[in-house]
Amino acid sequence: MRKLMIALTLAAFALLTGLFTWKADAQTWRRAAAAINAASQNYTPIEKAACRGGGPHCPPGSTWVCRGGTCWCAPC
Repeated sequence: MRKLMIALTLAAFALLTGLFTWKADAQTWRRAAAAINAASQNYTPIEKAACRGGGPHCPPGSTWVCRGGTCWCAPC
């Protein structure tokens, strides 16, 4: 009889615990979900490479420009 009462008590505890934790949502806030959705719409895995294969003076994404005796790195 004692084992039966222990088993029933544990079963009732498991059921009550399940009732209190039945709702688990992955989404926490609507604003955060909208921000993630907007960011995913603007995402592209393609990155801009060097304009003409890069060079000794400028980093990728810019090119060496000379005008009027002055030279600098200008964006592509």
